[in-house]
Amino acid sequence: MEVTETSSDVSETCSKILDIVFEYALNKFDDTKERLAAGRPKFLSVIEPFVSAGKQVKMALPAFPFKSANKVYKVLGTLPDKAEELALDRLNDMCKRIKDVYEPGAKLTIISDGLVYNDLLGIPDRDTWSYGEALRKMSAEKGFSHIDFSRLKDLANFPGLPEKLQEISYVANATNFRRVILNKHGNEDIDIDHEIATNPDTKLTYLGYRRFLESDLQYIFPVGEGRTNNGYKRDVKYLAKQMLIRGYAFAGACKDAFPNYLRLSIHNSIGEHKVSMSLLNTKTGFTTPWHCSVALLADGEWISAPMGDFKKDPKFEVVFENGRPSYFQEKTVEFFPNAEVEIETCASSSVDDIEEEKHIAITKTASFQGSRFIRKDHEHVLRVWRFFVGFKSNAVEL
Repeated sequence: MEVTETSSDVSETCSKILDIVFEYALNKFDDTKERLAAGRPKFLSVIEPFVSAGKQVKMALPAFPFKSANKVYKVLGTLPDKAEELALDRLNDMCKRIKDVYEPGAKLTIISDGLVYNDLLGIPDRDTWSYGEALRKMSAEKGFSHIDFSRLKDLANFPGLPEKLQEISYVANATNFRRVILNKHGNEDIDIDHEIATNPDTKLTYLGYRRFLESDLQYIFPVGEGRTNNGYKRDVKYLAKQMLIRGYAFAGACKDAFPNYLRLSIHNSIGEHKVSMSLLNTKTGFTTPWHCSVALLADGEWISAPMGDFKKDPKFEVVFENGRPSYFQEKTVEFFPNAEVEIETCASSSVDDIEEEKHIAITKTASFQGSRFIRKDHEHVLRVWRFFVGFKSNAVEL
């Protein structure tokens, strides 16, 4: 009887832990619940040994390679910024919440895949090093104690690799790292077209690669003289397949280095073998911080989009941190001294109500291009404020 109760407690704790992880999963699809349910038995079986032994739950996430190659429109620079900070904070928060239901807690190991792919995308080895070092520094400074980072030698330990890498020794061994990963874990006979056609997870990853590569490389390999649009898309498909081939080898290295860890992923999947995660808590489809920028709205909500989208929108301004552009912020009404306020109100509203709402409207933050704030007071009176710049006839509705 005692054994049964203990087993029941373990099962319940495992379910609570997995439920928390699922709250941070990728949820942009109509069948998200079905995908998560498909992998639940396997994921519980991975968590159970940790809980049965009373040990910290270990998770592994291959991610955070380098900033997008598209510095013209997608990202603010080569180093981590507020987008990465929000993502790390989100992952750390997930682990903290697990500790609330399971005392030993959880630890998430981030396995950077930067050196696996950077040469295919024209990213220098030095940029990959700088990004990884800055990410570790950010995590330490922000106190993200539930996050750990793998080392190069965890995945590919070969003769001549220094115990502690510095920038020069890292760059010097970058090619060696890729070669060892492919030689040890790669498959020269792999038919990647067959894998795409028959493996649903591989196909989803392939389609994801194609989408981001088309936007990542458009300014590095622009369409024009000597390169047609069809030719560009054909070459992108080739690169996506090369990434898949390397990805298979890298996945093998990760499995060898972290064999019993709960496997998380940034890629869309059918949900049976890995938990697809949303690193940014955003309503848009931009959920990986190295492929986008983030903006803080006046109401405190964070949103994500390509840097260029925010830059061309006059209601946003760039915020600098540590001397570098880090994120965008929605401007407040104080930036628009000529703004007029128009109030629509129901007939039942009193004069005092209207005067109060005018005061609230002026002090609230707003977009100057017609953004609307809507609220309902205790008498269920609906008021809509419209903010305009200059003449109302020139206002543009969003």
